[in-house]
Amino acid sequence: MVKLKRLAFVALLLGGTAAQAAIFDDYRSGLHDYVQGRHAWSDDELGRASSHFAGALSHSPDDPVLLRRTFDLALAAGDQALALKLAPRLARNERYDTTLALLRISEAVQKKDWKSVDALRQQLSDAGFAAFAAPVIEAWTLEARGKSRAALEKLDPVAQEGFAKAYITEHRAHILSADKQWDEAAALYETLLAGEGAQVTRLRVAAASALQKAKRPDDARRMLESGARDPSVSLALRRLAAGDPINGGVTDPREGISELFARMAADLSRERPLPIALVLARLSTFLAPANGDAWLITADVLTRSGQYDAAIAALDHIEPTDTLASLARARRAGILLETDRAPQSVALLEAAAKADDAAWEDWSRLGEAYQRTDRFAESARAYDRALTLAKADTPDLWTLYFSRGAAHERAGDWPQAEADLRQALKLAPKEAAVLNYLGYALLDRGERLPEAQALIEAAVEQRPDDGHIIDSLGWAHYVAGRYDKAVELLERAVADVPDDATINEHLGDAYWKVGRRTEARYRWRASLEGGPDEAGQKRVAAKLDFGLTSALASRQP
Repeated sequence: MVKLKRLAFVALLLGGTAAQAAIFDDYRSGLHDYVQGRHAWSDDELGRASSHFAGALSHSPDDPVLLRRTFDLALAAGDQALALKLAPRLARNERYDTTLALLRISEAVQKKDWKSVDALRQQLSDAGFAAFAAPVIEAWTLEARGKSRAALEKLDPVAQEGFAKAYITEHRAHILSADKQWDEAAALYETLLAGEGAQVTRLRVAAASALQKAKRPDDARRMLESGARDPSVSLALRRLAAGDPINGGVTDPREGISELFARMAADLSRERPLPIALVLARLSTFLAPANGDAWLITADVLTRSGQYDAAIAALDHIEPTDTLASLARARRAGILLETDRAPQSVALLEAAAKADDAAWEDWSRLGEAYQRTDRFAESARAYDRALTLAKADTPDLWTLYFSRGAAHERAGDWPQAEADLRQALKLAPKEAAVLNYLGYALLDRGERLPEAQALIEAAVEQRPDDGHIIDSLGWAHYVAGRYDKAVELLERAVADVPDDATINEHLGDAYWKVGRRTEARYRWRASLEGGPDEAGQKRVAAKLDFGLTSALASRQP
C-alpha cells in the first residue's frame, strides 16, 4: 500500500485546509477498505475481500501490488466483471502473465473472437500445464472455423505422453464427435476408459452417446452398464431405452475449452489446493455457467482450501434438475458437517433419503452422517435401507457392508458387526480398510488373536505406509507381549500421524513396558493434546498420574 502511505505523509505535512481534509478522508477511506479486505481475506471471505480491495484500489490506482492482489481475488471469488475490468491495466505491467492470458482467452472465446484467441494463446507459457492446454485451445478454435481436419492434426496422442496424452486423446475424441465421426470418437473414449479415466462418468456417457449416434445401441447400453451407476448414467440408460438422444460429450468450442479448464483444475488440486486450480475452475464456470461439473469442481477446490461458505455458494449454482444435484447435496452436507453444522447437514440428507425417488446412495450418505454424529444405531438402519435398494452387481457393494458393520460395532452389536465385516471382506478380500478394521476389532476384544494379527499384516501389505494400520500391527505385538517390536512399529506409526491421540497412547504404553518411562509420559501428554474422547482423556490422565498400573493396562483404547 505504498500509495496510501504516501497520502498519509502528505496529509500530515499540510495544514488544516480543505485540500488536506479531502486528501486525508481519501486516505482514510482507502485504508479502511484495505484493512477490511485483509480481514475478509484472512477469514476466507473471497467475495468481500475482493470488493474491499477494489475499493482500496480506487484510492490507489497506481499501486501495482494492490492491483495484482485485487485481480487475483476477483478471479478467486468468481467476479468475472471486476477481473476483466482490471485486466487491461494489469496487461500493461505483466504482458506475458499466464493467468491473465487465460482470462482474456476465456473472454475472447465467449465473444467467438477466434483471432484474439490465437493472439492471446501466444502469451501462454510453453512449460507445465500450458504446454498441452495451448494445442487443445488451438484445436477448438480451428473447429469453430470449420477446419476439423486441421483441428484433429493438432491433437495427435501418439506424439504425447503422461498427462498431456490423456488430455489430447480426450479432446480429439470430442472433436471427432463434433465432426460426426462417431465410431472413431467412441474408440478413443474407450481407450481413455480402459486407463485412468475408468471411473470418469462424463467420458462413459460421452462414449455411449457416440455409440448411439453410430447406430450401435447395444454397445451403448453395455458401455453404460460397465461402470459405476450414478444419476448421469441412469438418465442416459433411460434415454437410450426410450430411443431418445443421450446427448453426452462435448461438441461446442466454448464447452470444450470449459471442459479443458475444469479437468485441469480437478487434476491440479488433487494433491493440494493450488491457486491456479481455483482460477481454472472459475474460468470454466465463466465459459459454461450451466455446466454442473464445473461448479462441482469449483466447490471441491474451495473446500480443499478451507473456503467452505464459498464452496456452498458454488454448489448453489447447480440446479435441482441437474443430474449432479444429488452429488452436490452430498458435498454440501459434508461441508456442513465439517464446519460444525451437523443438524443442517443431517436434515438435508434425511430429506433426500425420504424422497420418493431416493436411491441407495442417498441412504448411504445419511448413514455416514449419522455415524459421524455418533448416532450409530440410526446409521446401521440407514445402511439397512441402502443395502435393500442396492443391487448385487452394484460397484463397491462391500463399502455398504463395511460401513454398516462399523456402525453396528460402534453401537455395541458385535455379532452383527462381525457378520457385516466378514461379508465386506468376502467381497473385497484385499481391501486394507476392511482387513484392518476387522483385525483390530478382534484384537480389541481379545478374540482369535492369531487371526487378528494375520488380518492386520495383510492390511499392512496393501498399505505399508499407512500410519493407522501400522499402529494396529504395533498394538497386536503389544498385546502378544512383544514390546520391543511394538515400540519399533508404533514409532513408525507416530512418525506418519504425529497428532493422533490413540497412536500416541499406544506408543506411551509400549515405552512404559520397555522401561522408557519419561518418554512414555511425553507420549501420553501428546495423546491428550490430540483430543481423545472423554473416556480416553480420563484413561490417559490416570496413566500420567499413576503410570501404567495393572488396572489401567486392562482398560485400553
